[in-house]
Amino acid sequence: MQNLSPLTHPAETLSEVRAHDQVMRYRRAGVGRPLIVLRGADCACALWPELDAELVARFRVFTPELPVECQDVAAWVGDFLDGIGLHRVVVLAAEPCCLSALELALLDVDRVETLVLVPSGVVGETGLDGTLATTLAGVSVPLIVVGRGLPAEVALPLLRNFLSHDRNPTAVG
Repeated sequence: MQNLSPLTHPAETLSEVRAHDQVMRYRRAGVGRPLIVLRGADCACALWPELDAELVARFRVFTPELPVECQDVAAWVGDFLDGIGLHRVVVLAAEPCCLSALELALLDVDRVETLVLVPSGVVGETGLDGTLATTLAGVSVPLIVVGRGLPAEVALPLLRNFLSHDRNPTAVG
């Protein structure tokens, strides 16, 4: 496991939880609805520094330290959520965790309230949003894709608007 970089917010705490015979380290900051931030083990940096401050002001943000060599990140995140006692969360995933976050949302839809994907580079459509639906549980999950290559002045308003809606996923007809 990697060493966590110094704390970036004064109210941020480092914690550990044991789940399924694993010790999982994570950062926690803020208050409000729970939001999980998934970043690659080699990317402890902020996506956009201004975004971190906004998230902490509006959400209870959990940033787990993902294992460097994990074969099933979606299952690991599910175990992590079990360990910290969270059942329904907003997930913000940066590259290389985007595919694992999609897998978590599709296979464990009762856990993911809203999904934000931030792939590397520039996305063809700025702020592409919609709904991710699965036939497994007949549930839909609001989804937005915002390219990591976008400048903060473009990305932040998109994310702020998307995350400001109180979303209650409804059954897919």
